[in-house]
Amino acid sequence: MTVPTPDEWLANFNAKIADVKAKTEAFEQDLERSGATETSPDGSLSVSVAPNGSLTNLRIDESAWRGNGAELAQKIMGLARKAQRQAAVNVAEAFAPLGGPDHEALRMLTGYIPEEEDEEPEGASYSFAEESTPGRDPVQPPRPPAPPRPPRRRPDEDDDFTNDDLFGR
Repeated sequence: MTVPTPDEWLANFNAKIADVKAKTEAFEQDLERSGATETSPDGSLSVSVAPNGSLTNLRIDESAWRGNGAELAQKIMGLARKAQRQAAVNVAEAFAPLGGPDHEALRMLTGYIPEEEDEEPEGASYSFAEESTPGRDPVQPPRPPAPPRPPRRRPDEDDDFTNDDLFGR
């Protein structure tokens, strides 16, 4: 094995840094474009999501109001799931060049991509019914309680070692 000269080592190191920088810039641009939009077959509904799957836009044309509220909600939720799945696929595709197809982080990301759905899954429903259970909104499913937050630190509890007395100054 040949030992590189310092100049060769530095040139190789700078080339690796330039490659990582180019891949990072490409990833950032691809990530920004990783959101997704799904539109109903008749074009009356459109749902857009950000790369993290959060809703960014919902368009409902007047023609979509035919039928009842439960059907409309079901269509919206179906489009939202499709858009969220596509956004997850887009994020995974944007990430792939950084680590390669066998990278553990990419396997983790793609492990969370939901399977495509042909129809509405059983048990998932939303309605605009007038009846409601006391203390519960009929449109929103119940949420599990949030995990407890760690206590906040006071500013005087910093661990940044800026106390000059520590160093005898």
